[in-house]
Amino acid sequence: MPNNREVRTRFAPSPTGFLHVGGARTALFNYLYAKAQGGKFLLRIEDTDQSRSTEESFKTILESLEWLGIEWDEGPSVGGPFGPYVQSERLSIYREYTEKLISEGKAYRCFCTQEELEAKKKQSEAMGIPYVYDGLHANMSEAEVQEKLKAGVPYSVRFKTPSKTLIFDDIIQGKVKFETKLIGDFIIVKSDGFPSYNYAVVVDDGLMRISHVIRGVGHLSNTPRQILIYEALGFPVPEFAHASEIVGMDGKKLSKRAGATSILAFRDLGYLPETFVNYMALLGWTSSDGQEYLRGETLKSIFDVHRCSKSPSTFDVFKKPKGGEEEVATNFSSLEQIAEAMNPKSKLNWLSNKYIRELPIAQITEALVPFLTDRTDIPKEHKDPRNPELASIVDSVRVYLDNLRQAPDYVAEFFVSDIKIAGEEAEEVLKQETAASVIREFYRLLSESLPQNDEDYKTLMTQAGEATGQKGKTLYMPIRVATTGKAHGLELPILFPLLGKEKLLKRIEKTVLQSGISLN
Repeated sequence: MPNNREVRTRFAPSPTGFLHVGGARTALFNYLYAKAQGGKFLLRIEDTDQSRSTEESFKTILESLEWLGIEWDEGPSVGGPFGPYVQSERLSIYREYTEKLISEGKAYRCFCTQEELEAKKKQSEAMGIPYVYDGLHANMSEAEVQEKLKAGVPYSVRFKTPSKTLIFDDIIQGKVKFETKLIGDFIIVKSDGFPSYNYAVVVDDGLMRISHVIRGVGHLSNTPRQILIYEALGFPVPEFAHASEIVGMDGKKLSKRAGATSILAFRDLGYLPETFVNYMALLGWTSSDGQEYLRGETLKSIFDVHRCSKSPSTFDVFKKPKGGEEEVATNFSSLEQIAEAMNPKSKLNWLSNKYIRELPIAQITEALVPFLTDRTDIPKEHKDPRNPELASIVDSVRVYLDNLRQAPDYVAEFFVSDIKIAGEEAEEVLKQETAASVIREFYRLLSESLPQNDEDYKTLMTQAGEATGQKGKTLYMPIRVATTGKAHGLELPILFPLLGKEKLLKRIEKTVLQSGISLN
């Protein structure tokens, strides 16, 4: 490829479902490489599968890309010099190039019926050889063709495959060699008049001057057919880069259950778009210095597809299936199912916690608000991202968050007024022989001091332990239940400074009243 050729990449999804991890990574790699090279990133919608394409899927794909912050320079809604950018609106263009190929003897009409083709395939199977179309109609005379056309016989259009050894260099996979005799004459226009995937994509990429085709390794087998069509049409052949396969925690190809999870599900689970972009960039690519925490602008300046590995990349978001059991190959039916299946020690969670801790508190609070909307246990005024008290609470607890969906329970804790002992486990804690003495001593120490921060509260709890001879669970659990009514929750040294001394004293007075413990 000439050095002065502008880098132009594209993402070309089919609107037949939502955007999943594999597709999103493809879009991201194309976007980041174009940005890093000062080039252009295009979005093209490949909707020639009319029976499965829907407007809803189209909108969902756009929404997913917009959430990820992937902006296209040309494509739907923004236009560009090589439109239209929706394949169903380009049928006249495909027809023009099809007629050109037929007139040059590089393609021909095939009048075989589906039944005849199936019979040929079965015959090949019976003989134990791969099926390759036999070119039955490749050499029909023009008169024979016209006779069938006048009779209204349905036909497809096949590409006349030249016999040769095809060799190309893939940026990621290396040198690839392919014998075209294994392909045979393949269909480029289906009997319904719509172009095949391999044909339409070449016409579009050629006319849209795509310089790099970056996609998943599953498309590697399509590349020989596409190169043959590029050459036949006289288009420059782009550089190809086939990204590694994505596997699950068990090392197997990502299952339909995990792999088909919508990108928007991660938004609804409380992950920031910056986090997910950073995580996906690491699926098969590494930075030159080995850094993994890479903010958006950094990625857009350093991403290089030449640094992608051809080794499988591990999507560690979901737990490894238990005891060798296969994951059920169906979609998750709820966010709760997805959350339950997630691996708490994933790199996604590590990155997410880092972003939540380090991004400006105003940005985090703004992103958190949608998760507070339905919470009746949080005052309305504290659902406003401009409320300084909400920002203060979030700033204090964010170090403990792996995603924003975890935050509402923590926020709600600060507004509990009617404290109650919740659950059998909490009740059992207060029944312990040493619980009363621990609670009384902590209450006394708290009453007589003026704690200001987490270290002050840690000191008070330590002193209560020294005075009663308790430590570990027999010290902290009674204090937790006495101040929150629960056996589990936010770290006490974080919670206490935000609640404040007076609120803590009142909470203890209410819980001991319910349990029958005396503070005297």
